[in-house]
Amino acid sequence: MASFLGSATIRAHGLETLGWIALAALVLGLCVSALLLAPWQLKFAVDARELYDELYPEAEAEAEADTLGWLAAAGYGYQALREENAGKVRVMSWLSGAVGILMIAQTISWLAALAVQ
Repeated sequence: MASFLGSATIRAHGLETLGWIALAALVLGLCVSALLLAPWQLKFAVDARELYDELYPEAEAEAEADTLGWLAAAGYGYQALREENAGKVRVMSWLSGAVGILMIAQTISWLAALAVQ
């Protein structure tokens, strides 16, 4: 929609202040989108072999006592994985919101440029 409004505005009135604002919002939105789509190195799963190798000695040592400390360690390991991703996911969420705001700003600028003339 914004590209249609942009082309209609430029064709009808050329580029004036609101048109430049819309183009700036477009360029910023594309840059923020590129950042959002960049590889983020997130982890989505626990490697079962690595977890087994790490926790088996503890589970074996606890077997006779019939305790489940190793199970708690597995849970805390998953929590650490989640916390490792949390900061990156927060930034990605902010970037996604910024893209939405820039798209709205661009559309409103094109509409205002058409209405003003």
